[in-house]
Amino acid sequence: MSAGSKIQDSDQEYQYSQPFVTPSGHEFSFYDTPDNERLVVKHTSGSHIEFKADGSIFIKAAKDLHTHASVNSSGSADGAAKGADNSTLRYDTDHTLDVGGRLRIKCSELDFEIGSTGRIVAGTDLIMSSNNMINKATESISIEGQKSVYLDTKEMRERVVSRQTEAGTMEDGSPGGLNVMKVHGNTVIQNDDANGGITIASKGYLNLVAGAERVDLVGKFTTQPSDEAAGTFTTKVYASSGSMDVSSKPGDYIFESEAGASYTYAKETGGSSASPQDGLSVQVQTGDDTYELTEGDESRSVAVGDQTLHVEGDRTRTVNGQESVTIVGDQTIQAANIYLN
Repeated sequence: MSAGSKIQDSDQEYQYSQPFVTPSGHEFSFYDTPDNERLVVKHTSGSHIEFKADGSIFIKAAKDLHTHASVNSSGSADGAAKGADNSTLRYDTDHTLDVGGRLRIKCSELDFEIGSTGRIVAGTDLIMSSNNMINKATESISIEGQKSVYLDTKEMRERVVSRQTEAGTMEDGSPGGLNVMKVHGNTVIQNDDANGGITIASKGYLNLVAGAERVDLVGKFTTQPSDEAAGTFTTKVYASSGSMDVSSKPGDYIFESEAGASYTYAKETGGSSASPQDGLSVQVQTGDDTYELTEGDESRSVAVGDQTLHVEGDRTRTVNGQESVTIVGDQTIQAANIYLN
């Protein structure tokens, strides 16, 4: 279509057309065909504004389209402030903005108000940058990454009423995954509820590895557990007053195993931080010391060194079977009275 030609419309009747075309090709035309009335304002470049019979308006720019509104609202001639007017675009039906190139919106403030569902779809990357960014939702916020989600920040703070993390769920038809948390510095998991608890449960292996010293405190809360350290591995049990305690004697310690237990002490160095001269030091400060062997033999061997038994009170030994004593060296027994039956 050459510049200045009429807008094509096969339903127009010639007798109802009133075109006005300048020598350079500008066009101002009225089309009064019943039920197909139109008004066309057309530039010689091909850019035009067309008013349709149903009230629709078509604007076509052969090149760029620039709109500059509220010019006189920016201020008065003497520089005094003036209240700005409000330019409004309103569409009572659907509105589509189709841009073949780049769409750039520049403004001092930007507000979006969406009545129902809002969507932003990017074919490649979506980048949002701001000084402060706040995302709020009255119900839920979902972040889904088909491959990965990466967070990079200098400080991260969370306030959560209830939290559930699930890793290693069903993926590609089979369960399995990996959850790794690495930190340089200190990590603290703290429950401030005196009646609450922290549970670490594993249906498989559970490994606790401490590359340096380790302190286990039970029945006592402190924010500085390292102050209770007395050795490389320190375990202390205190009397607690928790509402869910099952202990009848708070501060006690119970160990039970399905199979036997093996202990090896002073493997390289004798003594400890609490008892420098002993390979094994056991002190029972209150109560009795009871040792019961239900089935099997008791074997006690002292390879190098002496065995000393010192009893302040009475000692009773009952052997229901036979007792055999072999002494390679001398045996010395000292007593005020010796009774043999």
